[in-house]
Amino acid sequence: MQPSPTATDGTTSTSTVVDSVLHTATSIGRLMRQRIAGDQLEPATYWVLKNLAPGSSRITDLAASTQLDTSTVSRHVTQLERSGLVERSQDPADGRAQRIGLTEQGREQLTDSIRRRREALESSLEAWEPADLAELDRLLGRLVADLETRTS
Repeated sequence: MQPSPTATDGTTSTSTVVDSVLHTATSIGRLMRQRIAGDQLEPATYWVLKNLAPGSSRITDLAASTQLDTSTVSRHVTQLERSGLVERSQDPADGRAQRIGLTEQGREQLTDSIRRRREALESSLEAWEPADLAELDRLLGRLVADLETRTS
């Protein structure tokens, strides 16, 4: 990525920063969606498993949390079930419905996949000075807080 152009007074415009944030989000998203070397999970199924990590879910809720179509999530769940990574159980609140949850094998593969993605990002920051890392962390925290305020 090229350095952001600055105005003659040394400042950077909001528009330029927005472009940089969008470019950064796209680059990180691309890294998170690709298959990381040694990863056993397909990128699309990674997101399904990641959304099941907090606990079991109905397919419709899983579709909403992954922002995928219910039929797409259903196909992923069927594939993941065949692979032994998720299991179905009866919903205690509604006997007609099913909940999808991670198996131990699914939790292990997800943990490994998350570790590999973290390592990929960490390697990009290895040469950064501690003060720069702290500043990035502070600014990203502020950006996320402001974004969450606008979307809630």
